[in-house]
Amino acid sequence: MEPKLLTLWQHTRTGKVKISELADLLSLSTKQTTRYLHKWHEEGWLRYKGGTGRGRYSEITWLKDVEAVYEKRVHEVMKDGKIEECARHLLLDWSRACKLRLVSDFQSRLGYEKDGEDRLIIPRKRPFITTHPLKARDVHSANLVANVYDRLVSVDEHSSVHPALAHSWELNDARLRLYLRKGVKFHDGSPMSAEDVCDCLRKMSQHPFYERMWAPVSAIKARSPYVIDLEFRYPCHYALHLLGIMAASIYKEAGGSLYGTGSFSIVRNDDTKTLLHAFQEYYKERAFLDEIEYVQVPRDFENLYRSSAQSENYETYKVDSDFGFGLIIMNSYRDSDIARDDVRDFLHFQVTKLRQQLREIDARLIPNEQGFLAGISQPYELGEINCPVLRKPLVIQMSEYSRQTAERFREILVRAGCPVELVQVPFADTLDNGINDYGCDIFFHGEVFEMDQKFSFFQFLFGGTSPLQSVLDDCVDMEAWLKRYAMTAVSEWMPLHIEMERFLIETSRAVPLYYSKRSFLFTDDLMDVETRYFGHADFSKLWMKPSF
Repeated sequence: MEPKLLTLWQHTRTGKVKISELADLLSLSTKQTTRYLHKWHEEGWLRYKGGTGRGRYSEITWLKDVEAVYEKRVHEVMKDGKIEECARHLLLDWSRACKLRLVSDFQSRLGYEKDGEDRLIIPRKRPFITTHPLKARDVHSANLVANVYDRLVSVDEHSSVHPALAHSWELNDARLRLYLRKGVKFHDGSPMSAEDVCDCLRKMSQHPFYERMWAPVSAIKARSPYVIDLEFRYPCHYALHLLGIMAASIYKEAGGSLYGTGSFSIVRNDDTKTLLHAFQEYYKERAFLDEIEYVQVPRDFENLYRSSAQSENYETYKVDSDFGFGLIIMNSYRDSDIARDDVRDFLHFQVTKLRQQLREIDARLIPNEQGFLAGISQPYELGEINCPVLRKPLVIQMSEYSRQTAERFREILVRAGCPVELVQVPFADTLDNGINDYGCDIFFHGEVFEMDQKFSFFQFLFGGTSPLQSVLDDCVDMEAWLKRYAMTAVSEWMPLHIEMERFLIETSRAVPLYYSKRSFLFTDDLMDVETRYFGHADFSKLWMKPSF
């Protein structure tokens, strides 16, 4: 099957055509387009009559219903073809009705299969950006990393710390001493040692995104093959929580490959699919699943974790997860009108109008007129503010996920008399570059909490992955604030959070926009589904209830 032929069928009817327009449609040169037309003519799909002279029209006459023929072939492939091949066919340029039929057929292949081994097949709408713990800053990559790499400790939703690769510890004002489990192996079969752990922690502590949070730690030392010390410059009450975040995952680099210690190992990862195998020598209870297979599907494919053992009339249940919050950051450090209080306050008031339209953009967005701390922040109101005089248009940075919201905000600002320009930045670039490199005044940002709210808000403030960093560095003594946090028990952090939140909102440097929730559908024979890091499913204990 040729994708370009199907695209031509969808967008071109029998009659006169211009080769230049067909070339644009198919992303080909005019010579390549003509060759394809001659080829399809010879194969009997269409009749092609070339035009003569400059500006003359050519003519095509369709002889077969390309989509009907292709759809029949795909249904045949789905009977016994490889799952990644089936998924690849869904990405073609189908009509909506045809696509719905094919998706329905494809879903019967997805889910939990038992063919000598237990396998869960999951739709993947885009390839994973990275599989490296230090680089996994988007939620999809982070979910993969969470199931492949383990950390020294785990932190639950109540901010309590539990043993993981470290079975116990001693914490005082001078140091944190960690005792490692014996017999832990990496996915290549090599044993994990204290030196391996120290290498990972040192890389994290020197990484520009995480070095500030490591500021209280003066040294990382292996005291014996299974004992590690983190020595402090001053007391650091959050040291254990820091070791529970994704970036603190323990891994080994060898021969150009990365190996973890988690319940699943990566055996394949490409544009077509990602395949995980259960790690047989996992130091905890081995996963019930043998394989997890992510296959590429269209963007509009339903997020359904399904068992292929189910009938067409399957029952599902929904797992809801808090998915963080959205905000608008005003780059007050920049040498432009955005540095003025009156300009930021005007924009802040306009955000209140934008919140009222969020449900039209995405029903999952809950307008946030309070703050960044769910269940803690209090509502606030602003009086109307007229547009101040500006030297030049304000620049709004957006990426693919924030395009609709940014365009709606531009409309609101233009109606209020405020000139605006939009700059689109690739989503992957926003994960690394923040807002420094694009000369923007206003930034749409979605913050997804990795762990419990208490520590995740701290990570938002002090982790270099947040675009808020440049703003805070310009107006706040961040080193003094970090020391206050470090010397305060994590359980007592909320007053500090509220103080920082109040400053950001009252100075219109960070403006709350929405809370976000995400729902996952699971068929009712998938058991022990739990959401963990970044609101995604933990597959280590997931299993299928057999039918008889």
